[in-house]
Amino acid sequence: MAVSIYTRRKNDAGKWRYVRIETGRGVKTGELKPPFFARRSHGGKQIWHGLGAQTFKDAQAEIVAVEAGMEAQTKGLTVAELDNPNRVTVANAVATFLAHAEKSKKTKTANGYRLNLRQFEESTSVKFLDEVTRDTIRHFRDWLNAKGYDPRTQHNRVLTVLSLLKENKLTTGFSLTHDLPKFEDDPPVPFSEAELKKLFAAMDAEEKARYKFFLGTACREQEVQYATWQDIDYDKQEFHVRAKKDVGFTPKNHEKRSVPMPASLVALLLERQKHAPHSRWLFVNRNGDPDGHFLKKLKRIGLQAGINCGECVTTVNKGSYDRKRQVEVTCKTDPVCEHVILHRLRKTCASRWEANAIPVRTIQAWLGHKDLSTTQKYLGVTDSAKLRGNINRAFGD
Repeated sequence: MAVSIYTRRKNDAGKWRYVRIETGRGVKTGELKPPFFARRSHGGKQIWHGLGAQTFKDAQAEIVAVEAGMEAQTKGLTVAELDNPNRVTVANAVATFLAHAEKSKKTKTANGYRLNLRQFEESTSVKFLDEVTRDTIRHFRDWLNAKGYDPRTQHNRVLTVLSLLKENKLTTGFSLTHDLPKFEDDPPVPFSEAELKKLFAAMDAEEKARYKFFLGTACREQEVQYATWQDIDYDKQEFHVRAKKDVGFTPKNHEKRSVPMPASLVALLLERQKHAPHSRWLFVNRNGDPDGHFLKKLKRIGLQAGINCGECVTTVNKGSYDRKRQVEVTCKTDPVCEHVILHRLRKTCASRWEANAIPVRTIQAWLGHKDLSTTQKYLGVTDSAKLRGNINRAFGD
């Protein structure tokens, strides 16, 4: 940052004023007398800094040190640290990592990275990335634990830091297996037939169309949000999940896929298209934009249908504008049940596929899973009584 040098002179009214010293070809500065001053911005205020130089030439030399100190202060470094330009600061590494994430990841993912890394910076006094050690990350783990974060959250936030180090070709020896507390996956449970009957009985025609689409395709929320009529292949009875670059939507794992639809859903869509609420999007909000509040609405329906567990307790904001206040509520009275989630519709669809002998590899492709182990978490163990005929045929009985 360039810092100008000033001197003080009396104006016509006899008051002292700071005057910027002009430099350049033909401008004589050798006869200027001290004191000299520099002006810098700090916290939104202009602060005058007195220089000790007795000549303008010495003031110019002194200002170099002032500029270095100001730049170091801005970056949270000492001047000595600033003089080593080949080392990458944690702050700069984080900024570069997030800039890349904003271009290559979904907004929600990038925002998650931003939160995780902001907390990492808050937890440590380490300034340079190459100073991050196993103990630094252990300290971050303990910092998260002290704030009450559960083992899964600790795992995810530490994993972001390790990704940052990996991108910069650095390792610490920190082990996700040995240095973090264990946690068990809690896979989603499919809706029972009784729960589904109650849910759909509480829906209007528009809601039934939306959630039958979720149930019949096992698609994720954004995949349904950005579903278009062009994605429907009526002949093959398939829904094509593909990117919509103009609205910033990219399928998870950046892979398009085709998902079969039950005949009843195809018939529902054919009828719906005759009076489509939008020429492009299947499901829109009041403004004609792709609807992105499926989960919130499902929770409201779950409460109306009486399928909430009645045990969930959480804090929500109630009221409007300046009268908002935090209130503790239960899912007995409010649409906050943790068990009424869209993922259960996806799980229900996958379980139905499996129960009807769809090969697990095929289910993996339809769900859009990169790893087979992820698909297996969606599938249960079929009651052997239902498979008795298959078991007997396997042995020629």
